[in-house]
Amino acid sequence: MSKLLQLKCLSDIKKFISEIEIYRARPIVRGKHPTLYEERKEGRYRTVMGVRVCDYQFSPDERWVLPNPKMGLSFSSTWDNLKFVYGMFKKRAKKKPVDIYWVLSEADIPPGLAFKQDSENSGHYFLAITERMLVEQLVDKLRLVAQRMSVMEDGGRAL
Repeated sequence: MSKLLQLKCLSDIKKFISEIEIYRARPIVRGKHPTLYEERKEGRYRTVMGVRVCDYQFSPDERWVLPNPKMGLSFSSTWDNLKFVYGMFKKRAKKKPVDIYWVLSEADIPPGLAFKQDSENSGHYFLAITERMLVEQLVDKLRLVAQRMSVMEDGGRAL
């Protein structure tokens, strides 16, 4: 019979996670989608089918998303980076609860997507695309990633 693992505190969870694999996490206002955004027609944070144009490299007609290892959804891979991002995010959230969504294994990432380390910040990763794909395909893959993510509700208390 397998041994039952009991985690008693946050430091136990941190140790357990570090022994398994590297995690990737991102703060999200409660009730919002963890990988897609609400439609926005104008501005820097304009979206195409829920994908922000500032996160990925689009073709001129905005039907295709092109591979770029320096673009993608932002994720943190260290507690320090996550605390920093959470602090910035909490200021913009205007007193709404902020949850932390995370994924433990890159095996949970669909083909065509991969985590790429930010060359300017070792605790920051992009969920980048590795092959040219239609925006619709990217949206499907981002939904799949979201289904596989775990959530720590009101994660700021743990940080």
